[in-house]
Amino acid sequence: MSSRPFQRHPIAVAVAASLLATLHLPATAATLSGRVTAADGSVGFEGATVRVLGENRQAVSGDDGSFRIGGLAAGQYTLEFSYVGAAPVQSVVEVIEPGIAMGDVALGAAATAARLDSLLVVGQTAGQAAALSQQRAADNLVSIVSADAIGQFPDQNVAESLQRLPGVSLERDQGEGRFVVLRGLDASLNSTSINGVRVPGPEDDSRAVNLDVVSSDLLETLEVVKTVTPDMDGDAVGGHIEIKSLTAFDRSGRSIGGRVEASHNQRRDSTNPKLAATVTDRFGAEDDLGVAASVSWYERDFASDGIETASADFLEAPDGSEIKGIAEGEQRDYMITRERLSANLNFDWRPGMDDEFYWRNLYSRFRDDEVQSTNVFTFDDGDTVALGEDGGRFAGATVDKLTEARIQTQDIFATTLGGRAFRGRWTIDYSAAYSLAETEETDSYGAAWRQEGIDLGYDIGGGGKRPHFFALDPAAFEDAAAYALDEIVLEPYTTEETETALKLDLQRDFDIGDNVGSIKFGAKSRLRDKSADFDSTVFGGYGGDYSLADFARAGLDYPYAPFQPIADAGDLADFIDANRDEFEIDEEETAIERQGGDYRVDEDIHAAYAMATFDLGGLRLIGGVRAERTEFDAAGTRIEIDEENGSGDPVFAPVALGRSYTNWLPGLHARWEPRDGLVVRASANKTVSRPNFAYAAPYQVVEIEEDDGDFERNAELGNPELEPLRSTNVDLSVELYPGDVSMLSAALFYKDIADFIVLADVAGSGAFADFDEAIQPLNGDEASVRGLELAWTQKLAFLPAPFDGMLFSINHAWIDSESTLPSREGEFPLPRQSDRVGNVALGYENETVSLRLAGNYRSAYLDSLEELDDPAFDRYVDDHFQLDLSAKYRFSDAAQLYFNAINLNDRPLYAYLGQRRFNSQFESYGRTFELGLQVNF
Repeated sequence: MSSRPFQRHPIAVAVAASLLATLHLPATAATLSGRVTAADGSVGFEGATVRVLGENRQAVSGDDGSFRIGGLAAGQYTLEFSYVGAAPVQSVVEVIEPGIAMGDVALGAAATAARLDSLLVVGQTAGQAAALSQQRAADNLVSIVSADAIGQFPDQNVAESLQRLPGVSLERDQGEGRFVVLRGLDASLNSTSINGVRVPGPEDDSRAVNLDVVSSDLLETLEVVKTVTPDMDGDAVGGHIEIKSLTAFDRSGRSIGGRVEASHNQRRDSTNPKLAATVTDRFGAEDDLGVAASVSWYERDFASDGIETASADFLEAPDGSEIKGIAEGEQRDYMITRERLSANLNFDWRPGMDDEFYWRNLYSRFRDDEVQSTNVFTFDDGDTVALGEDGGRFAGATVDKLTEARIQTQDIFATTLGGRAFRGRWTIDYSAAYSLAETEETDSYGAAWRQEGIDLGYDIGGGGKRPHFFALDPAAFEDAAAYALDEIVLEPYTTEETETALKLDLQRDFDIGDNVGSIKFGAKSRLRDKSADFDSTVFGGYGGDYSLADFARAGLDYPYAPFQPIADAGDLADFIDANRDEFEIDEEETAIERQGGDYRVDEDIHAAYAMATFDLGGLRLIGGVRAERTEFDAAGTRIEIDEENGSGDPVFAPVALGRSYTNWLPGLHARWEPRDGLVVRASANKTVSRPNFAYAAPYQVVEIEEDDGDFERNAELGNPELEPLRSTNVDLSVELYPGDVSMLSAALFYKDIADFIVLADVAGSGAFADFDEAIQPLNGDEASVRGLELAWTQKLAFLPAPFDGMLFSINHAWIDSESTLPSREGEFPLPRQSDRVGNVALGYENETVSLRLAGNYRSAYLDSLEELDDPAFDRYVDDHFQLDLSAKYRFSDAAQLYFNAINLNDRPLYAYLGQRRFNSQFESYGRTFELGLQVNF
C-alpha cells in the first residue's frame, strides 16, 4: 500500500473545498425538528413517518427517533406520526422561528392491542414493527432485520440473521452460515458495509465477505438493499448488505445489558460459554455526547462426520464397458473449536439541531481450530475386479491415512470518522474511513501415511447419500504398521486486504410550486490493496522410516464405518518440532508452492454522482447517474516447467500488469403511495461487479512434461484483462400494511448480466494453440436472473386473549437463471442459485413468555462445474430445511431466561455429482442447545 495514500485521491482537494464552502450556507425557511418515542419514552422509534397534513412534506425518523422537516413558512401546521403497530398521533405546532424544536412525540400500541404497549419496545412484536416501519418508509426496495428481531432467533452470526429475509440464502461451513447469497447470486457479487464502511473480504480467492466472523450480539440493524440508488457504491449486482452497530442515541439514556450463556453440541458432547455486554450513555447538559460499547465472546466446541467422493470418473469395467463410478472416496472426521470475539466502540456528538459528528469502530476476530482425520480410498490405483452401478471391487488399490491440523484466524476491523451538517436547505455528509480484513493460518500442518496393494470396495446402496467404503480384509486395513509415512506438509499463509475511503455528499432541497424535491451530488474515493503470501514447505525425506504405528491413537468416534487407526495430531506436531532439522526440503516444489499463489493487487475506485428527487403528491421519483473510474494494478509470478525445450527445472519470472476503465451507472427509482399503507416501488438501474482478485491476478503456471515419449502441455492462468461483470436490473414491488404489525408484499425482479466470468479451457487458441489444457477465467456469454418474492407478516392481535399474542411470518422466493459456457452446449443455472428459498416462523408472546419456531428452506443449487465440458460431474448441493426453536421467560423488565435449539431436525449437508444418487459430500453436525440469562437496565 502507498505510504502516502491520500495522494491517490484526485477528488480529495475538491471534497475539502466543497465542504468549507457549504458550511455557512444561509437558512431560507423554518425547520421543524422533534423525536418520536415509545409510549414510555424509553426508546426512539426509527422509521416513523412524519407528515405535514395539507402540505406535500414528510420526513422519516432516524436512529434515535429524531426527525426534521425544512422549508416551512411561518404558520400553524398539523403533523401526523405513524409507525407500524402503533396508533397514529396528530399534533399541532406553530412555526414562528427559523428553527423550532417540538420535543418528543410518544406513540402507543394500536387500539386492538393497547395492552401490549410494552411489546412495541422489546420482543418479537418490537422486532417486526421496527423492521416493517423502516422498510415501509424507504425510498428503494430494502429488507431489514432489527436488533429485537435478531434476538428472537437462535442465530449465531450475521449471515444466519440475514437468512430470515425474502430471497436470501446461505453457503454454510461446518453447518454454520458463512456467505450470503442474494437473489440467487454468488456472495462475491454483493457489497457489504459496517456503519457505512466497505468491508474487504478476508479470503484469498474471492471478494465475498464471510459474515460468520461478525457476532450478531453487537448489532442494531441489518439491512439488505436490493435496488441501489446513484448515491451508493455501484458494485452490488446481487445487492448491498449494511451492518449497523449500536449507538448511544439508539437509547434514551444510560443502558446496560449483558448475557451469559452455555451451549451444548451433541456430536462433541461438550458445553461451552458465551458472554456479551453492552453499555450506552449520554453526557453533557443537553445529553448531546453519546458513547456506546459492546463486546461479545463465544467459544464453541463441535464436531462433524462426513463421507465424500473426492474423485469421480467413468471407470472401465472388466467387460470393457464404462460406468460412472467412484475413483477416490474419503471418510472424514472433524474436531472443531471456534472462537468469536467482537467489539464495537462508538462516539456520537450532536451539539445542536444542525450538526452531528461520529466516530464508529468495530472489530471482530474469528479463530478456527480444526483437526481433520481422513481415510482416502483410491480405488482406481488398483485393478477392477467387479464394477456396477451400485458399487465395485478393486485389487491392489491404495489407502492413505491423513491427519491435518490448522489454526486459522480471521480479523475484520472498520473505523469511520464523519459527520452531517444542516445549513438551511443544504445537507452535507462527509466521512473518512479505513477497513482491514486479514486471514492468518500460521500453525497449519498435515501428514499422510500410505498402504499400497490393499483390496478395496465400495457400495452406493440406499440412494448413495452415504456410500460405504471398505477393505475386503479388515485386518489389513486396521494394521497401523502397514501404513508408511508418505508426506508431511507445512502450509502457513496470510492474506490481507485494506481499504481507505473519503466520501462527500451534498444535498439541496427545493420547492416547485406545491411540490418538493432535492438535488444531491457527491464524490467518493476508495483505495483498496490486497495481497496473498503463501509460505508452504514441501519435504522429500524425513530422516528415517516411520509408520502410522508410531503416531496412532484410539478413541475417535466415527459413526458410519470402521475408521481406526489414525494419527494423534498432538504427537504429529511434537514429532515435527523435534525432527524438522532432519527433514529434507524439496526446494523446487517448495518454491512452486510459495510463489505460485502469491499476488498483490492495488485497486483504486474514484466515483462521482448526481441525482434528483421529486415528490409529486404520493409519488416520489429518484433519478441520476454514477460514474466509477477503476485503476487496477496487479503483480504475480509466472512459473514455467519445460521438459521439451528446457531443463525441466522451474523457471520463475515476475509479472505485473495494470489497466483502467470507467463504468457509467444510471438509475431511475419510483415510490408511489396511492393510499396510506400501500406502497408501490419500481426501478431500473445498472450495477457492476469487478473480477475476483484471484481471477484477475497475473499468475501463470505452465507445465510441459514428458509422458511415455509424448509431451503433455498444461497451463493455469489468471487474467488481469477481465472486464467487470455488468448488470441491468429491473424491479417492481408492492407492499400492503393493513394495520397492527402486519405486511403483505410481492416483488418481481430481472437481471440481465453481461460479461459473466467463467473458467474456460483456452487450449487450441492463441499462445496455447498446441496445449492439451489451459484453464483461464474469461468473460463469457450473457446470463440472466429473474424471480418473484412473496412475504406475509401478521400479528394476530385481533384474536381474543390469550390468542392475541400469536404472530407468524412467511416468505418464499422463486428464482430462475440461465447462463452458458463456450465449452458446453445448452444452458445451466448460475452457481449458488436455488430455485426456491423460503422461511416460516410461528411465534407467541405476552408480557412474560415468548416462543418462536422457525424453519428455513432452500432448494438444491449448482455449486461448481467439476468438468468444464461434462455436466455428468457438476456438483450440486442438495436442498436444506432446518428447524430452530427459541423460548424466553421474562422475570421482569430487566431479566429473562432463554433456551435455543439449533438444527432441531438434525439436518445434514448433502452434495451430489450430476444425479442425486452419486455422492459428492455428506456431512452431519448434530443439534446444538443453548441456555442463557439476559439482563437489561
